[in-house]
Amino acid sequence: MPAPKVTDKRLIRPLPKNVINKIAAGEVVERPASAVKELVENAVDAGAAKIDIIIEKSGAKLIKIVDNGCGIDEDQIEIAFSRHATSKIANFSDLDTLASFGFRGEALPSLASVSRLRMVSRTRDSDSGREIIYEGGVLQSKRPIAAAVGTTVEVADLFFNTPARRKFLKSETTEARYLARVATALAVSNYSLGFNADINGKRLFSFSSGQSLSERVKAVLGEKNKFVPVAGEIDLVRLEGCIGAPDNVRPNRYGQFLFINGRFIASISLSHAWLSGYGELMARGMYPVGALLLTIEPTEVDVNVHPSKTEVRLSREREVYEAVRKLVAESLRQDGIIPTLKTAEAISTSGFKPGESSERPFVRTPSFVPGIGSVKNASPGLIADLYKNVGGDTPISETNRITQVTIDKSTGEVIGKTESSGPSAGFRFIGRFDNLYLIIEAGEALYIVDQHTAHERVLYEQMLEKVEKQAINAQNLLFPVQIELDPEQYAVFEESAALLNNSGFGVSSFGGRMVNVEAMPSIMSKRSTETTFVKVIDDLASLRNAGCDQKKAMAQSIACRSAVMAGDYLSEREATGLLEQLLRCRDKYSCPHGRPTFIRLSRGELDKQFGR
Repeated sequence: MPAPKVTDKRLIRPLPKNVINKIAAGEVVERPASAVKELVENAVDAGAAKIDIIIEKSGAKLIKIVDNGCGIDEDQIEIAFSRHATSKIANFSDLDTLASFGFRGEALPSLASVSRLRMVSRTRDSDSGREIIYEGGVLQSKRPIAAAVGTTVEVADLFFNTPARRKFLKSETTEARYLARVATALAVSNYSLGFNADINGKRLFSFSSGQSLSERVKAVLGEKNKFVPVAGEIDLVRLEGCIGAPDNVRPNRYGQFLFINGRFIASISLSHAWLSGYGELMARGMYPVGALLLTIEPTEVDVNVHPSKTEVRLSREREVYEAVRKLVAESLRQDGIIPTLKTAEAISTSGFKPGESSERPFVRTPSFVPGIGSVKNASPGLIADLYKNVGGDTPISETNRITQVTIDKSTGEVIGKTESSGPSAGFRFIGRFDNLYLIIEAGEALYIVDQHTAHERVLYEQMLEKVEKQAINAQNLLFPVQIELDPEQYAVFEESAALLNNSGFGVSSFGGRMVNVEAMPSIMSKRSTETTFVKVIDDLASLRNAGCDQKKAMAQSIACRSAVMAGDYLSEREATGLLEQLLRCRDKYSCPHGRPTFIRLSRGELDKQFGR
């Protein structure tokens, strides 16, 4: 088509109403799932207590929404299909106190313009309902009809008169997946309402009214999975939620439902805040599941960003991010979320007395660790005792003997030992498997401990504190070692040189891409200098790219590269000492990378496996 000449006159004129509505439909109704969202939100705004969703041919043939809300008055039903006609707001300032889902007045006229739409509605004070039918935006009929109180909207042959839009719909299975997610999100957000959803002849869900949020989330994501309640208020954010335990995760975000003031939204920032709340309890590449419902003052939220209303702007996004992260993190520190051996303090509060049968996990928490020394005075150098291959277990007669080690605080050396008899620790070391997994019996459960991840967690918490205080002990090398790094590694070294030198390393440039290493953290002195240093540099690079704080990254790397490895033999005393240290950790359930430190097998679970 040739370009118009400069002299050609081009008249400016208003577009016809039906063209305007078709253009608007391109933004409001992107796919059948968009139509379901708009119509169900209208039903919720109408005060419905029960909503039915019926879909045929993934929405291309029929979308039917039935509600028992307040209905539309006879003289208002045609006005509802006028563009920008709404009962939700009267002026622009009403957006600051918006309490409804809809407010733009675009959904019904947009849908009517690209489908064959039929609506039947009746109010409580009317003797009969009213039926109105549109086809391609043109009114076909309007008449009285017998109907129940509420509104039924049928959208047939979506995009029948806009073939280009219809052509870009995905396959039936793909559109059904979008429909299922939107319908599920609406049912979760409005968890106290009754919901039924049938897609392509199959019942997706059927929820009764009056459910709690946790009941609705469990019904959606699996009753057998473990969930944690979240509730609290920080500054401008009130949060209610139900989220998966750290072992209830997925490799994608499809199990996440995030809402602001009841509105289902997509927010990369808040999704990241949710994930950050799990911290080191979650492995990389995995995502939490559940639902978080944020309540924020409407004046702090701009919902008028896009006609689809799935995006919002927050005036104080950073504060909201921190509130979500903190409330999620606090909820995950509740007792009983992850099965674990209980400490003596926890047992004492529940009425446990010495001499009682230990039918539940119990462990003594002395002020020292057998074979290692006083916990309060322990230094990273002493942790190296765990590397020693003792060559045999501690004799049984010694298991109830406790060694109290006195340490010179200035040198870290042992200056005296005393032994005393004491009660059993409450757990029993059974053995080891493949020099990696430690088998522990406690009460009526077995605990399988990964010695590497357990030791890594212990070291990480110690190293993090020492990195913060720049108090990691350094071990000078007998002969300095020169290491050549590749360009990317050298760039990381230059950026992290100060942190390295404050964390027990003695490193400096040696010309070109060579690095001179004169000292290593004493806890790493038994490892190959070159191999260990290069791995630390690589760790710092990958953790930085993942957004990890550099000090935490340093502590993680030192802990990972210093912990006992698979194949390292631990005696019974060393294994017991490691477990006691693990139980004192702030986050004892996982290593800094999110892998579990131990798993629990109950007697009941074993009985099931053996058919007892």
